[in-house]
Amino acid sequence: MPKVRVGQIELFYQEDGHCEPIVWIHGLGIDHRVWALQIPLFSRHFRCLTFDNRDAGQSDRSPGSYTIKTMADDVIRLMDTLAIDHAHIVGLSMGGAIAQELTITHPARVKRLVLVSTYTSSDRRGADVLHSFALMRARFSRQEYARATSPWVFTYQNYRTPGLVDLAIARFLEDPYFTPADVYARQVEAALSHNAEDRLSRIAAPTLIVVGDDDILTPMRFARILHVRIPDARLAVIQGGGHALVLTHAEEFNRVVLAFLKEP
Repeated sequence: MPKVRVGQIELFYQEDGHCEPIVWIHGLGIDHRVWALQIPLFSRHFRCLTFDNRDAGQSDRSPGSYTIKTMADDVIRLMDTLAIDHAHIVGLSMGGAIAQELTITHPARVKRLVLVSTYTSSDRRGADVLHSFALMRARFSRQEYARATSPWVFTYQNYRTPGLVDLAIARFLEDPYFTPADVYARQVEAALSHNAEDRLSRIAAPTLIVVGDDDILTPMRFARILHVRIPDARLAVIQGGGHALVLTHAEEFNRVVLAFLKEP
């Protein structure tokens, strides 16, 4: 499987399609497979680059602690190696934080920016939530952890959809690339290092913010801040969507994002 050396580590990546590139950045505790319901459609129109962040999936474990800035630099080095001068950037949750940092510090590399179910900075509530996830990861069985954290990701309506949450949990339990507790805790600290609120006005790329109105993990208040502080940003609110909207509302998400990225 393809990997690229980025400093001291190697990142796993996958490419699908041709033409203009899109770089898809996943969130905390997951890997590039989270985009499984997006890539088949988008690869008909774009060159789709998905990859695993350091400490995730099939990429190498980090030799030490790191920050959101570290991971943004990883993405730039990956783009450099694959001769991608500039691309559309799509970031989910922690991946949205990475996308913000990348766009602020490397503006010439970003054509259009899509921020999905994400946040603008760490706060005390968010830190308590993620630290509790890390604690459960260390003390619970994998099944107990999945059951305890699923209500943060899936909505009341998702639980009413027969088999949806149970299937997601079953796939989680079967994941051969499950992130162990110590590595996950390091990811949590990286996620909590993000603070872009006072720099969002520096984002010049056309930006679309996508959020579910029922997301309790990264609530609507973050989307509103992004919408107000990023010049000319657009806000798309998916009714009934939670943090897992790229899975549960894939058709609507794909339609909104594809239309945005295909604009002249």
